[in-house]
Amino acid sequence: MGLLEKTINKLDRPAILIGNGINLCSDLFPSWDKLLKKHSGISFKSEGLTNTEIYDFIELKTDDGVKLKYDIAKSFENDPKRTSEIHKKFMDLVIKKDCPILTTNFDFTLEHTLFPTNGSFYRTAKEGFTRFYPWDTYFGQRQHDLPTDGFGIWHIHGMINYFDSIRLGLTDYMGSVEKARKLIHKGDDKLFGGKNQNNWDGRKTWLHIWFNKPLIIVGLKLNTDEVFIRWLFIEREKYFKKYTDRRKKTFYLSKGDSPHLDSFLVNLDIKLSKSSDYDSLYC
Repeated sequence: MGLLEKTINKLDRPAILIGNGINLCSDLFPSWDKLLKKHSGISFKSEGLTNTEIYDFIELKTDDGVKLKYDIAKSFENDPKRTSEIHKKFMDLVIKKDCPILTTNFDFTLEHTLFPTNGSFYRTAKEGFTRFYPWDTYFGQRQHDLPTDGFGIWHIHGMINYFDSIRLGLTDYMGSVEKARKLIHKGDDKLFGGKNQNNWDGRKTWLHIWFNKPLIIVGLKLNTDEVFIRWLFIEREKYFKKYTDRRKKTFYLSKGDSPHLDSFLVNLDIKLSKSSDYDSLYC
């Protein structure tokens, strides 16, 4: 039994927050650093800049920002038959445990392990779809009323079939913060309003999973580039501090040490668990 399964068994059907690590260890896609260099074609000083800021500067210096984002989205397309054994083991596990998946990845490699006969896209909301923020859209095996109802794959940074939904630069991330903040903090049905958590404005989006499920983080560096995700973790802790009876545990799974995250994890009471190899980390 691998580290992920052991951690899932400690919790009540947790959600899995997964990043690009599973793709990198399977050598399916290039790193974000390599992708930026491939698409920049522009020389400018980048010392001291985060990758999200570098993307914004690339976009500032190009004549067509829309085409730039489209081209990057195309870089994440892959053959539906091209998956890895780690992807298959990971998907078998989360489906068996009926865990929702939140992924920062744009690609459909996780979905491809279920194609073509075992899954499709669904929406939890009947109205209000926007291709810029398809936060109520998931890939799964059945229709859910609420995102917390069971297994589904939710792309929190956008998906390649809606190329204008993908979050690449700091500007994009600030747009996500603005949208999430309205749902969490504004209006009569805001999350922090004290009403039943199943009646707030964001209940049909993946944010409902974020504030209502235990979380296991795997394959995500959570470095300072991830301003949106890091902000959401702080908001999650504020929510649990205000409504202590709703508190859910959070675990961070890592291959080896993660010293750059020590202070962040400790201050948010996120438990660190380490694995010796990638295979046992994702299974």
